[in-house]
Amino acid sequence: MEGAMGLMRRMPPKHTQAALSALLSLLPDHSSDLLSQIDQPLQVLCDEDSGKEFILCEYNRDADSYRSPWSNKFYPHLEDGMYPSEELRKLEVEANEVF
Repeated sequence: MEGAMGLMRRMPPKHTQAALSALLSLLPDHSSDLLSQIDQPLQVLCDEDSGKEFILCEYNRDADSYRSPWSNKFYPHLEDGMYPSEELRKLEVEANEVF
């Protein structure tokens, strides 16, 4: 584990995901430690309806899809995804307008 962390500290940021995937396959027993200690670059996706980008994270993820805060749609499409309540969605829209 110590060697893996040393390797990741020296890895260029653009290779973080590939290196982390390789380490996870080599050290499956340490996957929770690796995932909690290694910062990964943020990923973004473009909302097709609004043309705006949004960050992919655990807070807007359901299965392998991510919900856009702009259109409230999942990318890729998800039939039975978890959506915020009407009141929470209204707050989300207002917050996005402010920021």
